[in-house]
Amino acid sequence: NDFACGVVTAGGTITAIGASSLSKAKALAEKVKAEKAHGSYQELVEDPNVDVVYVGTIHTLHLPHATMALKAGKHVVCEKPLAVNAVEAQEIVDLARSKGLFLMEAMWTRFFPI
Repeated sequence: NDFACGVVTAGGTITAIGASSLSKAKALAEKVKAEKAHGSYQELVEDPNVDVVYVGTIHTLHLPHATMALKAGKHVVCEKPLAVNAVEAQEIVDLARSKGLFLMEAMWTRFFPI
């Protein structure tokens, strides 16, 4: 939420919002003037207009959500921590490398857009 608002405040645009429910996605999409709201993360990564996925879910879901996006061919910016342990982090890194996709762990103090 904060990251999405920061992107818009800095002059950026957000193509789509994905959330665990359509009502949550619509609420944030309206707030940040995103074109689309998706009621699942799978729908978001299947959206052909989405190039990069920001993973901001709780850290225990970073592995499944980051790998879902990478498997769908999307670049990923993942909130810290990237994973809960080194094995999971390496799995995400290896998948990104094998697909030639950008992957970055976002440290808000360095990458927050405002």
